[in-house]
Amino acid sequence: MSDLDAYRSLFVAESRENHEGIVSNLLTLEQGTDSHAIDEIFRSAHSLKGMSASMGFMHMEELCHALEDVFSQIRGGSLEVSQSLMDELLAGADDIELMIDDIETGGDGQLDHKDERVLKLKSWLSGASTPPPSSGFQSAELSDLELVEEPSGDMYENPAYESYDQAGSLQYQIHIELSPEVDSKNLRSMLILQNLESIGHISAIFPSRSMVEDDASFPGIIDLTLITNAGSDAVHTMLGISDISKVQISETSLEPSSDSGSAVGTPGKKPSVIIPDEPTEGKKRFSIHIELSSTVDSRNLRAMLLLQNLGSLGLISNLSPKREIIEDSLTFNGIIDFELVTSRATESEVRSLLKGTDIKMADVVSLDLLKERLVGSETSETLKNGSALSSLSKVTAVDKIEKKREVKNIRVDIDRLDHMMNLVEDLVINRGRLEQIAQEYKIKELDETLNMVGRSVADLQVMMMDIRMIPLNQIFNRFPRTVRDIANKSGKEIDFIVEGGDTELDRSVMDGLNDPLLHLIRNGLDHGIEPPDVRVMNGKNPKGILKLSASRDKDNVVIVIEDDGAGINQEKVKKKALERGLITEDIAAGMSDSEINDLLFLPGFSTADKITDISGRGVGLDVVKTTIASLQGTIKLESVYGEGSKFELVLPPTMAIVMVMMIRLNNRRCAIPITNVAEVASLAAFPIQNIGRGEGILMRDEIIPLCRLDDMFGRSKNEEVIVVLQNQNKKGAIIADVIEGQQEVVIKPLSKFVGICDGVSGVTIPGDGEVVPVVDVKAILREGTSQKAGKKISGAKRVKKVMSNNVISDGEETITDLQADELRELGNIGASHAATTLSTMLNTMISITIPEIVVVQLQNLRYYLDESTAAMVVFQIQGQVSGGGYMVLHIPRDSIIRLTNIMLGKTRMDREIDDMDKSALNEIGNIMTSSFLDACATLLSIIMLPSPPSMVIDMPHAALESIIATQEIEDNVDKVVLFKTELKCSEYQITSNIILLPSTKLLAEFFARMDGVIASSG
Repeated sequence: MSDLDAYRSLFVAESRENHEGIVSNLLTLEQGTDSHAIDEIFRSAHSLKGMSASMGFMHMEELCHALEDVFSQIRGGSLEVSQSLMDELLAGADDIELMIDDIETGGDGQLDHKDERVLKLKSWLSGASTPPPSSGFQSAELSDLELVEEPSGDMYENPAYESYDQAGSLQYQIHIELSPEVDSKNLRSMLILQNLESIGHISAIFPSRSMVEDDASFPGIIDLTLITNAGSDAVHTMLGISDISKVQISETSLEPSSDSGSAVGTPGKKPSVIIPDEPTEGKKRFSIHIELSSTVDSRNLRAMLLLQNLGSLGLISNLSPKREIIEDSLTFNGIIDFELVTSRATESEVRSLLKGTDIKMADVVSLDLLKERLVGSETSETLKNGSALSSLSKVTAVDKIEKKREVKNIRVDIDRLDHMMNLVEDLVINRGRLEQIAQEYKIKELDETLNMVGRSVADLQVMMMDIRMIPLNQIFNRFPRTVRDIANKSGKEIDFIVEGGDTELDRSVMDGLNDPLLHLIRNGLDHGIEPPDVRVMNGKNPKGILKLSASRDKDNVVIVIEDDGAGINQEKVKKKALERGLITEDIAAGMSDSEINDLLFLPGFSTADKITDISGRGVGLDVVKTTIASLQGTIKLESVYGEGSKFELVLPPTMAIVMVMMIRLNNRRCAIPITNVAEVASLAAFPIQNIGRGEGILMRDEIIPLCRLDDMFGRSKNEEVIVVLQNQNKKGAIIADVIEGQQEVVIKPLSKFVGICDGVSGVTIPGDGEVVPVVDVKAILREGTSQKAGKKISGAKRVKKVMSNNVISDGEETITDLQADELRELGNIGASHAATTLSTMLNTMISITIPEIVVVQLQNLRYYLDESTAAMVVFQIQGQVSGGGYMVLHIPRDSIIRLTNIMLGKTRMDREIDDMDKSALNEIGNIMTSSFLDACATLLSIIMLPSPPSMVIDMPHAALESIIATQEIEDNVDKVVLFKTELKCSEYQITSNIILLPSTKLLAEFFARMDGVIASSG
């Protein structure tokens, strides 16, 4: 399928919308002057013109351009809206509709009477309020002979000249040579042409305008023809500048015909058709039509050579299509029409230049002989029939024959699609319930009906899935600019290749994919591909290759990011891991390549020798892995040192409805995605073996580690079935009581109130209404294989100690009840001060409460923050304090929009975060953190002030790591005090967090002073 076909349906849908806008606003304009209607017509016509030109539908582009010219004079007041003019404009709109219909059926949008319609529209450009008179000579056979000057300027500009075709206008032949000292000949020449067009019309120019404007080889010499009634003094004034070293001007008169019955029309009015007068002494005029053969390799080059040869015989005018299209456009179809005026060449000499195998057809007509035949012919038949233009003028919106057309495209709000998807999910759940009822009561009629309903629900489900699928190009197309900017900044040469952008993913998966891919691309550019000089030294091409591709693999989508850069130095990775105490020497000696590569996905791990604004902070790969896991996907890294690296992401096409296997463990039901079930077997056939410190099962000469889920479901007394799980190349087994069967279910993510539960990816509700956990196979296999199947899944439960007043001490952290009370008082005072300040500034009642305070280890802070993009407004704590520390305002993305809406007086929720929002966040963060620091200073009798703010917008864990990596804190941060805040006003309820991020010294001083306050008060 060609690129044109891929975008044809979208073009048709957009074009119909713009066409309907033109028609409806024309009808509004007909009722009276309406500036808004004119603006809307401009917008629609301009969009249509641009789209049709980019798609290569040049007939539509030319017709839209003619409509714009008429609208320009209506807007400028030089053309009044009349019934006849409105009929002509609506007829032009009808022609656009005909072309859209043709394009929709696979055509190229050609219109047989395009030239006549364009000519009819342009005949109004003189400012007449009545249509130009018809002439018997305006027959269809003359369509190729019509000489119409095209007005200059864009539709958004008033015409640059005033009625240049009126009686008394002069035609000037001008030769211009710029001074050799002029620095920018292109720019200076374009300014000269612009000045000349302000007093008249440039009807011919050599070299072409595109060469004058852009060609670096342009010598600064121009020959042109100017038609104006401003007088020779005005022309000399325009050209009397120091940058012009030589100018030659000669003039001839352009006297219009006074014969009212001629084709020229009435004086002062622009002619619709010009039959040339007798040529000057010795000059001949020919109309030439050329069609190149379809087998010609380079039509543009061959056509330009033909024009060059014919131009040597005389002057070429009225060239169609424009010279720029013939010279450069890929849409040029090899057909050329123009006129040649020559003083020395005969018709046979002209024809001799039009011979060759690459010319399919060439037609040369002498206009002088044709005029003689037309003038000499006085047949009443010609006068009776009139012209094609006259017949065209009768095709109005009233006479238009309405045709039935089916609406094939509609726009639907994404929220409605989400709601429809929820309804389909409910149908799937209820279908399962009905199937259970049918099995229980064994009703034959219900079984038959359910079979039919099941097929309908399945078809509806597939259809909804297809509707929600979006091509990956939606995000792939954003990356070339990013690659370009980073490559330029880092001085690297990159060949960025994108493939498989038409591969589709569900919208829910697509929404979370942009940031991980951006991280990986930036990693490849910074860590992977070497500078050009290093690549040359290593025998590589100085230009590195970065490839982003997508493809289908069974039911999954595979996205690969690979480069031909330096690869991963695994010895360096092991050394870094040993330095940080992540592994021991014994473990390092026995690690495989894949296990070494997996170390790069640990939080804060980086092998970069220096920190840049692109990477090196240890933030990125761990976030990528976490995000991909949240999308039910996996990521795998392969690398060869010195040759390059490859990241492979495997994602499900959708996360909504999946097939699962229902099993029972200790009489508790759970679900396993069927794609992760490799095998089911009887435990009696393959008994459990003790293998080292763990357990395993020997199946057909393969040892499969046994993963116990006792922490989640308890140890069962009725273990009978082995379920072998597989994720990529990892396998593990669990023991179940019974297999209940397979079922299509809707998987819902765990709510923020439940939090993160290792080993569980979500929940589902089958037909009987029971809430069933869905096993996270990747997490189970990761824990089971890395810990030799003997260690329980960690993190299933967090140890929390609830002190007084909802102050929580997480894990092994210890604080006294009195310290908890002081933290609560500090939070209440800070919240009260912040609410008062914000209420006064925003002139609305705002209340801020602190429902919970948590003292937690930094590595466990992520359990208390939503894993979604958020803003972190960072303030360094200054004053009479030891060590260093920061106060951070954490605001999830949804709360950002709500909060800045209050601050900026906006209402839209579906908008992007802009600079105004960031400025408002800085101001709000300054108020809230200052209030909390004031409360601390008052409570502890010390001076504490916030620094000017900085901001990071990213996933919370990545943002925190970035803050720690880039800020100068004297010693490590390992404990955090989290104040959960709720801000309420009349419109919104907003959740956020105030995070006290102290160094070890500052936290020690903080609690020491707090203990002193408690001791002195007690």
